[in-house]
Amino acid sequence: MGIPPPRRTGARAAEIVEPRLHNYAGWPYTLSAMVHGTPLRAAVVGSTGYIGMQCTALLAAHPDVELIGVLARSNTGKRYRDVVPGSTIDLTIEDSLDPGAADVVVAALPHTVAARRAPGWLAHGVTVIDCSADFRLHDPAAYATWYGVEHPTPDLLDEAVYAMVELQRERLAGANLIAVPGCYPTATLLACTPALRAGLIEHDVVVDAKSGVSGAGREAKLGNSFSEVNESVHAYGVAGHRHKSEMLEQLHDAAGADVRLTFVPHLIPMTRGILATAYLRPLPGVTAAQVHQVYADFCHTSPFLELVDTPPATKSVTGTNRAAINAGWQDGVAVITVAIDNLGKGGAGQAVHAMNVRFGFDETAGLETRALWP
Repeated sequence: MGIPPPRRTGARAAEIVEPRLHNYAGWPYTLSAMVHGTPLRAAVVGSTGYIGMQCTALLAAHPDVELIGVLARSNTGKRYRDVVPGSTIDLTIEDSLDPGAADVVVAALPHTVAARRAPGWLAHGVTVIDCSADFRLHDPAAYATWYGVEHPTPDLLDEAVYAMVELQRERLAGANLIAVPGCYPTATLLACTPALRAGLIEHDVVVDAKSGVSGAGREAKLGNSFSEVNESVHAYGVAGHRHKSEMLEQLHDAAGADVRLTFVPHLIPMTRGILATAYLRPLPGVTAAQVHQVYADFCHTSPFLELVDTPPATKSVTGTNRAAINAGWQDGVAVITVAIDNLGKGGAGQAVHAMNVRFGFDETAGLETRALWP
């Protein structure tokens, strides 16, 4: 594989990026660096919600990024560090952004809000990384069905690239509109995609998933209050969780055909983390060793995936962009367990990981530290 010629970034067309060949665990891909060490200018919109707080903390510590703006609907005019517990960021919270000031905008906004703002950002050559569900689906009818409103900018759906680096690394390298997956879909796809891609299992999967309370966001809600959730576990969305459409679309792409998914989420009394257990029925003749090898090979392609010998605990990945995966077997059924941090690998960490690939930084840049509020 030859080294490709220099390319120009979408955000800063005047700056040439020199690629260099890098190989992570047998996976060749192109890395690059901003010339003369010029930092990438980044802004976080929705910076005081749980995902936004994680994105802000990670970008502020990123060696190749200059955090130039933190935006939020409330607390405008206040210092960010005075609003967000534990933060040392001195920037003032603003309610608007000059698009020309940023190279990348990370949007941690309620559904439909990013979709309405994205065209303006994109028109100024800004790369948009959206942490809501606005650009995860390619079918506007599915979006309307699951989110109860018509999509504000359906013409942009086909431009968006799904931001699971492990599945879309090559496409992300040239993306200007990036859709960060949901936390449940991240864990589910990590559990199911390798076996489906390898053609080892039936296209009928069952996933049981459990999430910490922070997955519901920072806004106060009775059902997420301490007295409601403490010392209690319950299933919800049994008739159909709205992230299911996102999972089905990606599972279809992995299998090359429709996949039947039974997905049941549970809320458990902890702050952060997701544990997903997938029950996959192997095709005749498929062995436990074959399944294990497929997941070992899959984990070998990413610095953030680890195949572990025993089913993982969520605490082992708290505050990180890591996913711990175990490929088990019970009475002829493959039992795949995945633990992630819903605000890390299931949110902000994944956004920064995708940004690193998009702009040619080292994949682990800015993701070595832990952001632990909440």
